[in-house]
Amino acid sequence: MMKLDSSISTPLYDQLKQKLREAIVHGEYKQGEKLPNEAELCDLYGVSRITVRKAIQELCDEGFLERKQGKGTFVMRKKVKREMVTVDGFTDFVRLLGKKPTKKILVCEEIKASQKLAESLQIEADAPVLRLLRLMYVDGQPFTIDETHYSLDRFPNLATHFLENVSTYDVLKNIYHVNIHAGSTHKVITVDPATSLEAEYLECKTGETLFNIDKIVYDENKVPIHTSHFKTPTAAIALTITT
Repeated sequence: MMKLDSSISTPLYDQLKQKLREAIVHGEYKQGEKLPNEAELCDLYGVSRITVRKAIQELCDEGFLERKQGKGTFVMRKKVKREMVTVDGFTDFVRLLGKKPTKKILVCEEIKASQKLAESLQIEADAPVLRLLRLMYVDGQPFTIDETHYSLDRFPNLATHFLENVSTYDVLKNIYHVNIHAGSTHKVITVDPATSLEAEYLECKTGETLFNIDKIVYDENKVPIHTSHFKTPTAAIALTITT
């Protein structure tokens, strides 16, 4: 039995939801595969039917699962349409689509937090912050430029753990023991024309429309983990989520 931890603040349904989502992302439950029924999940995780139903419903709402009347609950197939702006990391997002994620680090440096950044991360102005700028690829094609900022007071020596194709969320979870709270983000989406440098990185035309996705990701205690700023061509998102 894979019992959940009732002693922590994260609700049991949220713990179950995270475990099932990880199992889907890492291929333990494959696209189109039927999940165990409610009774089996209750026995497996030591939870009630209400907990199972709530976790399943939220995963259905997020596009991971689908219910088929009289047949059960199944993992969504490739044509699942999930937003790039979800709380999940890039690696999990791309794996869910059955594609290969890779990354190239462009900048990894320590800076002082501006007033705006300090407010976003709930730290003091001029506090040390890691700025990480990466080019992200899907099946070898450039997909997005991702700029993130982390408090180095909270995550000391963070840069030493970042390799080009390591999931940052795996680093945060396994080394710093931080649980990213599903659905707990603040997001702002705008559009801008690509600069010549952005066009070079993303292999698109200068002036092509880019989605700018700004978000703050929080832990289970609603404390900011990091800020993120994505820049990606609108055509790239449409191609990625429908192929």
